[in-house]
Amino acid sequence: MESSAAIKTRRVEIRITEEERSLEQTAAALHGESLSQFVRRAARSEAERTLAERTRYVLEHDAAERFLAALERPSTHAERGLRRLLEQPSVLPGA
Repeated sequence: MESSAAIKTRRVEIRITEEERSLEQTAAALHGESLSQFVRRAARSEAERTLAERTRYVLEHDAAERFLAALERPSTHAERGLRRLLEQPSVLPGA
């Protein structure tokens, strides 16, 4: 989490309805925060959740075991496909 002493140098401006402002202001007050603090915290929390969904995978124990086994013992078909892929020129510029 961000340090409360961190210097804030960037500004984000958004337009919201009166209803949204009232809702968010009320929620901020219940948290003992300013509207700005509340919105920053909520936006950061949502950003972290969104990124975690795309970088972390949670599996049941049995599925995790099968996944790890597949990584440790790839099929010969997978190995041939990977070799073919590595032999082709990259589609990425400069790679």
